[in-house]
Amino acid sequence: MVMCGEATGIDRVALRRAAWPDAAMPSAFDLRSAAAADLGFCWPIYRDAMKPLAETGLEWNEPAQHKIVEQAVADAGTSILRQQGADVGWVQVGETGHVVQLKQLFVLPEVRNRGLGTSFIEWMKERADRKRKDLTLEVMSNNPARRLYERLGFKAVTTSGGKITMRY
Repeated sequence: MVMCGEATGIDRVALRRAAWPDAAMPSAFDLRSAAAADLGFCWPIYRDAMKPLAETGLEWNEPAQHKIVEQAVADAGTSILRQQGADVGWVQVGETGHVVQLKQLFVLPEVRNRGLGTSFIEWMKERADRKRKDLTLEVMSNNPARRLYERLGFKAVTTSGGKITMRY
């Protein structure tokens, strides 16, 4: 086991990031660790996907939503989703003793509905199965991605405030 310290030149963030992803990548995509400079890439994808889903009468709070993405990009579980050497989306994954949680999954509009999300989720399902952990996610009830999750075997376990928690 490598320990953090001056002798190795490796800091804690690098070690934490190296722990994710922890399984062989399929050929359909690869991941790289997100960095602060990726905020300009991640924010518009998030905003363009989420803003239209704001419920009627629910005001879109741009600064609060931007802060969510800032915090996600800074998280060690956030990676940039790449395909054929190009950045095409971003993901945030968390893990506890019994659960792998898909916190965020966003892809550029031009690569949607081409199997990338399916490939990523299938990989996450295999990863969770190997670890004998549940795979969970939360999705807005009016999000079209909900159909993808259902098709891939996720089941609703709770519904609250327009959001559905799903488990595979």
